Amino acid sequence: MTAPYMSEPWFAILQAACQRQKRQQVAAELGVSAPVISQVLNATGKYGSGQAGTGKLAARVMHTFGRWECPHLTAEKGTATVIEPAACRAFAHRPAPTGSPRDMQHWQACNTCVHKAHTAPVVPRDSKPRGPRKTADNLDHTAADAVDQVEADTAEATTDPTPQATTETPTEVHHV
Repeated sequence: MTAPYMSEPWFAILQAACQRQKRQQVAAELGVSAPVISQVLNATGKYGSGQAGTGKLAARVMHTFGRWECPHLTAEKGTATVIEPAACRAFAHRPAPTGSPRDMQHWQACNTCVHKAHTAPVVPRDSKPRGPRKTADNLDHTAADAVDQVEADTAEATTDPTPQATTETPTEVHHV
């Protein structure tokens, strides 16, 4: 099966990245799950049927594995200078360099560049364990447990040995 996105440049870059390293590693660098990468590469699932769009993934692929022209280096050298995201990330996401005026100018240019946000290092997300799956057996068992608990509470309330408070009025005692 061939999906329309498979002829786009970002898809070729994604394929090349998956040939160099495992899909799991590529997925981690892109900040998506490995099944998403497999579905996109194989044109299966929602990506193959066209129900899911590939726009966000395409942007992540281009800004993680692609190359683009660096505005600062191009202006500095006078010719188009193409860099990889790793080089862009190294310049843009470092502390301000104080030892070299040239590096400081480059760093300042990186902070206003449109590529800076896209080359930010991927922040790993905390995984949240899933709860147990709810099946017909679990639901029936849970309902039965709830009924048993209500019956136990009712029985406990009727056989409670603690004395109940009375609302008698005190009798008045008159001394003569």
